[in-house]
Amino acid sequence: MKKAMVIVFLLGLIPMQVNAESTEVITKGDAGGFYYKVIKEGNSFTWKIGDEDYKQTIKENSENDQSLDDFRVAVNEADGHRFTMIISAVYFAIVVLTTFITYKKRKHIPMTAMVILGCLAGGALFAAITNYIDMQAALQDAGYYYGTLLAE
Repeated sequence: MKKAMVIVFLLGLIPMQVNAESTEVITKGDAGGFYYKVIKEGNSFTWKIGDEDYKQTIKENSENDQSLDDFRVAVNEADGHRFTMIISAVYFAIVVLTTFITYKKRKHIPMTAMVILGCLAGGALFAAITNYIDMQAALQDAGYYYGTLLAE
Protein backbone atom coordinates (compact mmCIF):
# COMPACT_ATOMS: atom_id res chain seq x y z
CA MET A 1 0.00 0.00 0.00
CA LYS A 2 2.83 2.42 0.84
CA LYS A 3 4.53 1.67 -2.48
CA ALA A 4 1.33 2.51 -4.35
CA MET A 5 0.98 5.81 -2.49
CA VAL A 6 4.61 6.71 -3.26
CA ILE A 7 4.07 5.92 -6.96
CA VAL A 8 0.87 8.02 -7.08
CA PHE A 9 2.68 10.90 -5.32
CA LEU A 10 5.63 10.75 -7.75
CA LEU A 11 3.29 10.64 -10.75
CA GLY A 12 1.57 13.75 -9.38
CA LEU A 13 4.89 15.59 -9.41
CA ILE A 14 5.59 14.81 -13.05
CA PRO A 15 4.14 17.55 -15.26
CA MET A 16 1.69 16.26 -17.78
CA GLN A 17 1.30 17.79 -21.20
CA VAL A 18 -2.20 18.81 -22.15
CA ASN A 19 -2.89 19.17 -25.86
CA ALA A 20 -6.19 20.94 -25.53
CA GLU A 21 -7.07 23.54 -28.12
CA SER A 22 -7.41 26.83 -26.31
CA THR A 23 -7.29 30.45 -27.24
CA GLU A 24 -5.35 33.00 -25.29
CA VAL A 25 -4.48 36.63 -25.81
CA ILE A 26 -0.71 36.83 -26.22
CA THR A 27 -0.32 40.60 -26.36
CA LYS A 28 -2.26 43.74 -27.13
CA GLY A 29 -1.57 47.42 -27.48
CA ASP A 30 -2.99 50.72 -28.66
CA ALA A 31 -1.82 54.24 -29.41
CA GLY A 32 -3.10 57.16 -31.42
CA GLY A 33 -6.26 55.41 -32.53
CA PHE A 34 -4.48 52.24 -33.73
CA TYR A 35 -4.74 49.00 -31.81
CA TYR A 36 -3.85 45.34 -32.11
CA LYS A 37 -4.52 42.13 -30.24
CA VAL A 38 -2.67 38.87 -30.88
CA ILE A 39 -4.60 35.70 -30.12
CA LYS A 40 -2.99 32.25 -30.13
CA GLU A 41 -5.31 29.53 -31.36
CA GLY A 42 -3.52 26.20 -31.23
CA ASN A 43 -0.39 26.65 -33.32
CA SER A 44 -1.60 29.67 -35.30
CA PHE A 45 -1.89 33.36 -34.48
CA THR A 46 -4.85 35.61 -35.24
CA TRP A 47 -4.43 39.38 -35.16
CA LYS A 48 -7.25 41.81 -34.53
CA ILE A 49 -6.06 45.17 -35.79
CA GLY A 50 -7.84 48.42 -36.36
CA ASP A 51 -8.09 52.15 -36.10
CA GLU A 52 -10.90 54.39 -34.89
CA ASP A 53 -13.04 53.65 -37.97
CA TYR A 54 -12.29 50.15 -39.18
CA LYS A 55 -11.48 46.78 -37.58
CA GLN A 56 -10.11 43.69 -39.22
CA THR A 57 -9.13 40.16 -38.20
CA ILE A 58 -6.07 38.71 -39.94
CA LYS A 59 -4.56 35.23 -39.74
CA GLU A 60 -0.78 35.41 -39.54
CA ASN A 61 1.07 33.65 -42.34
CA SER A 62 4.48 33.82 -43.98
CA GLU A 63 3.37 36.64 -46.31
CA ASN A 64 2.12 39.07 -43.69
CA ASP A 65 4.06 38.19 -40.54
CA GLN A 66 6.68 40.93 -41.05
CA SER A 67 4.06 43.63 -41.71
CA LEU A 68 2.09 42.56 -38.63
CA ASP A 69 5.21 42.64 -36.50
CA ASP A 70 6.20 46.06 -37.88
CA PHE A 71 2.69 47.36 -37.11
CA ARG A 72 2.97 46.03 -33.54
CA VAL A 73 6.39 47.63 -33.05
CA ALA A 74 5.18 50.99 -34.42
CA VAL A 75 2.12 51.04 -32.13
CA ASN A 76 4.20 50.09 -29.09
CA GLU A 77 6.82 52.71 -29.97
CA ALA A 78 4.15 55.42 -30.28
CA ASP A 79 2.71 54.38 -26.92
CA GLY A 80 6.14 54.56 -25.28
CA HIS A 81 6.82 58.02 -26.71
CA ARG A 82 3.39 59.21 -25.57
CA PHE A 83 4.13 58.06 -22.02
CA THR A 84 7.56 59.73 -21.98
CA MET A 85 6.11 62.92 -23.45
CA ILE A 86 3.48 63.10 -20.71
CA ILE A 87 6.06 62.52 -17.98
CA SER A 88 8.32 65.21 -19.46
CA ALA A 89 5.46 67.70 -19.70
CA VAL A 90 4.45 67.04 -16.09
CA TYR A 91 8.07 67.49 -14.98
CA PHE A 92 8.25 70.78 -16.91
CA ALA A 93 5.04 71.98 -15.24
CA ILE A 94 6.37 71.05 -11.79
CA VAL A 95 9.62 72.94 -12.36
CA VAL A 96 7.81 76.04 -13.66
CA LEU A 97 5.21 75.94 -10.88
CA THR A 98 7.86 75.49 -8.19
CA THR A 99 9.88 78.38 -9.62
CA PHE A 100 6.82 80.60 -9.74
CA ILE A 101 5.79 79.80 -6.14
CA THR A 102 9.34 80.37 -4.89
CA TYR A 103 9.53 83.70 -6.70
CA LYS A 104 6.18 84.83 -5.29
CA LYS A 105 7.25 84.00 -1.72
CA ARG A 106 10.81 85.35 -1.82
CA LYS A 107 10.56 88.06 -4.52
CA HIS A 108 14.07 87.11 -5.58
CA ILE A 109 15.78 83.99 -6.87
CA PRO A 110 19.60 83.87 -7.07
CA MET A 111 21.07 83.77 -10.55
CA THR A 112 22.71 80.35 -10.07
CA ALA A 113 19.36 78.87 -9.03
CA MET A 114 17.69 80.48 -12.05
CA VAL A 115 20.30 78.93 -14.37
CA ILE A 116 19.78 75.49 -12.81
CA LEU A 117 15.98 75.81 -12.95
CA GLY A 118 16.19 77.06 -16.53
CA CYS A 119 18.28 74.04 -17.52
CA LEU A 120 15.84 71.67 -15.81
CA ALA A 121 12.84 73.29 -17.48
CA GLY A 122 14.59 73.46 -20.84
CA GLY A 123 15.59 69.79 -20.66
CA ALA A 124 12.06 68.73 -19.79
CA LEU A 125 10.60 70.86 -22.57
CA PHE A 126 13.13 69.50 -25.06
CA ALA A 127 12.32 65.91 -24.02
CA ALA A 128 8.57 66.54 -24.35
CA ILE A 129 8.92 68.07 -27.82
CA THR A 130 11.26 65.40 -29.18
CA ASN A 131 9.04 62.63 -27.83
CA TYR A 132 6.02 64.28 -29.45
CA ILE A 133 7.83 64.34 -32.79
CA ASP A 134 8.95 60.71 -32.38
CA MET A 135 5.42 59.69 -31.41
CA GLN A 136 4.02 61.32 -34.56
CA ALA A 137 6.62 59.52 -36.69
CA ALA A 138 5.74 56.18 -35.06
CA LEU A 139 2.04 56.83 -35.69
CA GLN A 140 2.80 57.55 -39.35
CA ASP A 141 4.70 54.25 -39.51
CA ALA A 142 1.76 52.46 -37.88
CA GLY A 143 -0.57 54.04 -40.44
CA TYR A 144 1.67 52.89 -43.27
CA TYR A 145 1.82 49.29 -42.01
CA TYR A 146 -1.91 49.33 -41.29
CA GLY A 147 -2.62 50.43 -44.86
CA THR A 148 -0.27 47.74 -46.16
CA LEU A 149 -2.10 45.08 -44.15
CA LEU A 150 -5.50 46.25 -45.37
CA ALA A 151 -4.31 46.11 -48.98
CA GLU A 152 -3.15 42.49 -48.67
